[in-house]
Amino acid sequence: MLSLYVRFKLVPNTKPQFVSHLAELMKKMAKEPAFMSAALSENPDAADELVLFEVWNGSQEEWLSEQPQKPYRTVYNEATKDFIADKEVRFLRPIVLQP
Repeated sequence: MLSLYVRFKLVPNTKPQFVSHLAELMKKMAKEPAFMSAALSENPDAADELVLFEVWNGSQEEWLSEQPQKPYRTVYNEATKDFIADKEVRFLRPIVLQP
C-alpha cells in the first residue's frame, strides 16, 4: 500500500481554476483499479496552499511505472502548469489504516 502527499503552492488568484482541474483528475484516478482514496485539503492560514493526500494499493515502484504516463495526467499537467508556483511530492507507506 502507498500514500502520496502532494503539497501545492499556487500562483495567487488561480485556486478556483486549479481546483476544477484537480477535481477532474481525482474523478479519473478514482476509476483506477489500484485507487483507494484521495482528499484535497486547504490551509485556512495560507489561501494559496493545498494538500492532496492519496492512498493506492501497490508499491511506489508500481505507481511510478503505471500512473505518470496516464493520458489524463498529461492533460491535467498541461492545464495546470501555470497555476503551480511550487509542488512537493512525498511517497509514504501507511502503517495503520482505518477504513
